Amino acid sequence: MKKILLSLLIVTFLGMGSAYSLDNWKDTNQVTIAWDQVTTLSDNSMLPAGHSLKYKIYLANAVTDPDKTNPAELGETDQLNYTITLNVEGKYLVGVSTTRYDETGAFLNESEINWSDVNGESTPDPFGLRHWFRAAVPKNLR
Repeated sequence: MKKILLSLLIVTFLGMGSAYSLDNWKDTNQVTIAWDQVTTLSDNSMLPAGHSLKYKIYLANAVTDPDKTNPAELGETDQLNYTITLNVEGKYLVGVSTTRYDETGAFLNESEINWSDVNGESTPDPFGLRHWFRAAVPKNLR
């Protein structure tokens, strides 16, 4: 019985994902994220003439979706930054992918998502976002 309980506890803690081990939480209701321009394809070849790249921005709830299996797509841009406004309290992880379009503007494919909590070359300083509403102002001050 003890082995089963210990196994369940280990699986539970391992399954919490990297969001719970983050040290860098940015407390904000609005933030502008930025990234480097993508100039090549996954095989390091050049983008064919007439094709274009854009970026999709995602937000995942770090508590209810720590594995980022059901992120919300916030938008798409051809810029190298995007402003996120948080309207619901909580902890969030940000993701960005690259989308490719052909010369007619038809969607071709999308890269993997680079998540803000994954440490590595694509995100050297992992972070998450936290948003909490302020407490109400005391009234009837005397």
